[in-house]
Amino acid sequence: MKRSLQLLIIAILLLGIIGCSTQYHLKKADTYYETLAYAPAIHHYEKAYSKDFNNIELEEKLGDSYFRVNNIVAAEKVYEKMVQRENHSPKIYLNYARILMSNEKYDEAVSYLRKYLFVYEEDVVAKMLLSSCLSLNNRYRDTTLYELRAIKSKNFVNAFSVIEYKDGAIFVADKEVFLGNKKSAWTGNSYLDLYEIKKDENGDWMDPQLLKGDVNGKFHEGPATFTNDGNTVYFTRSNYLKRKMKVNEKKENNLKIFKASLIDGKWKNLKEFPYNSDDYSVGHPTLSDDQNTLYFVSDMPGGQGGTDIYMSKWENEAWSKPENLGPTVNTKGNEMFPYIHTDNALYFSSDGHNSMGGLDVFITYYNGKTWAQPENLNYPLNSSKDDFAFNINKDDSTTGFVSSSRSDADKMYVYKKHPPKFNLYGVARKKGSEKRVEGVTVKITNAKTGEVINMVSDKKGEFRFRLDPETPYDLYCTKEGCFTRTDKISTVGLKYSQNFYADFEVESIVIDKPIILDNIYYDFDKWDIRKDAAQELDKLVKLLEDNPNIEIEMSSHTDSRGNDQYNQVLSDKRAAAAVSYLVSKGIHSNRLTYKGYGEKKLINNCANGVECTRSEHQQNRRTEFKVTKINE
Repeated sequence: MKRSLQLLIIAILLLGIIGCSTQYHLKKADTYYETLAYAPAIHHYEKAYSKDFNNIELEEKLGDSYFRVNNIVAAEKVYEKMVQRENHSPKIYLNYARILMSNEKYDEAVSYLRKYLFVYEEDVVAKMLLSSCLSLNNRYRDTTLYELRAIKSKNFVNAFSVIEYKDGAIFVADKEVFLGNKKSAWTGNSYLDLYEIKKDENGDWMDPQLLKGDVNGKFHEGPATFTNDGNTVYFTRSNYLKRKMKVNEKKENNLKIFKASLIDGKWKNLKEFPYNSDDYSVGHPTLSDDQNTLYFVSDMPGGQGGTDIYMSKWENEAWSKPENLGPTVNTKGNEMFPYIHTDNALYFSSDGHNSMGGLDVFITYYNGKTWAQPENLNYPLNSSKDDFAFNINKDDSTTGFVSSSRSDADKMYVYKKHPPKFNLYGVARKKGSEKRVEGVTVKITNAKTGEVINMVSDKKGEFRFRLDPETPYDLYCTKEGCFTRTDKISTVGLKYSQNFYADFEVESIVIDKPIILDNIYYDFDKWDIRKDAAQELDKLVKLLEDNPNIEIEMSSHTDSRGNDQYNQVLSDKRAAAAVSYLVSKGIHSNRLTYKGYGEKKLINNCANGVECTRSEHQQNRRTEFKVTKINE
């Protein structure tokens, strides 16, 4: 009994100690979480969570903290438990769907987005994410356009926003922190700094060096842009003064844009962008090619939501009041990392447009009045993770840099853009069958250069040809004694690889052999060419254009019902109307004759007095043509 009592007392004491320990870690974690110090918050939330699995608020903050520091795998495990609980906020569904998309579990994400939209049916961002999941195949429409190669950055945890600078590049990076060194509370790594990297004589990247001068301070420095001469930089920096970080009433440290000048190899004379604020962030600058427009990101009041892209113009020796790019570009989500190219195409990243998950890179154009609907640059440039900080090299528009978290950390990549590939696959078949025809001559003319390529269909009746981008082609397919067929194809304006298919019917030319034109119908007691009949006659126009050496007779036939003389007159008028239509389309009248046969050439037994079905009578009401002469 005494032994049992001692064990019970020890157990009670342990529970008290555990309870105190849990409260301690929970209090510490909440303090860090409220100040956006997610790395230490995670440490304490994990301690508390290991002893209290049923604390829903703790669970939600832990999952959110994992998500904030890009630990997607751990975040998914926590959110998976949360969505199975009752009485949680519907917004958990949206966060979980984002995580599932980041882990390429799009089908699962769809169900949770629909659950969220059942409650918040007007949420534009959730609608866009759902649309993205349902149209995922579009993101893989051409996986050959971009080739990515990682830039090795062995001394860094995260390295991103790399941009061409003189004979090298500038990028942003942080490092692992060891005891005694200052670190970012958000990530647990060092603060971000700007580095310069150059290539050796073999084209290999050398060891990066911190930018010299006053650009890098005690806290974060971020994405930068440079004037064309390389002597002025606009860069992003944490809001701090005299080595002390400034926070607003929400305990947020905002970002600001600074300008610096290169003097004797060092960056000096730091000046603030005039529209910085302690109350909101301004960052991610990029300059237009003429250097008169600065694009940047801000969450200032009055935007579309999240972070938006703004522009400011250099006028009268000062930057103009920032102008929001508007709802076509900016969404309720986050638009970030703008880059304006020399052709005025604006590239940026967004998680509010139709992304694959996280941030994707988009492109838009300005026509002087409005911005075009942003277009996703698709896989492999984009992925289910964050893809951002896209830019193009000045001397080679097919290469540049992009950053991505697809390897579970922010990394830098060099990309190579390949031209789209276009292939022509052709087949020659005997008309009315699947029989392939060998020996058909195919002449492919480059309409831009005039170059002619002659090909012949093989034993399978097939031919193939690689087409050039931005090029129109004329196809001419012929075989001795057969009708010639032509076609036109064009790759002009096509951005994505595509296969073209040409299916040529091979039909022998037989003098005086009637060829029925299908679907040539007339209104009762009329001979006017209807729209549906015109579409069929247009096919004959093309045949006559493709075969300028033939002459034809157009003929019209009726069924046996009605007066014989009436049918004769009506068929004459219909045949004449068909010829008139061909002439109106440019076919010379000396190649054409016509004749109405009335009911003289029935193709079945439905003569006068014979009872027939409607379909049997319809077989006799037809329009035909036949070749009457082949000229040399």
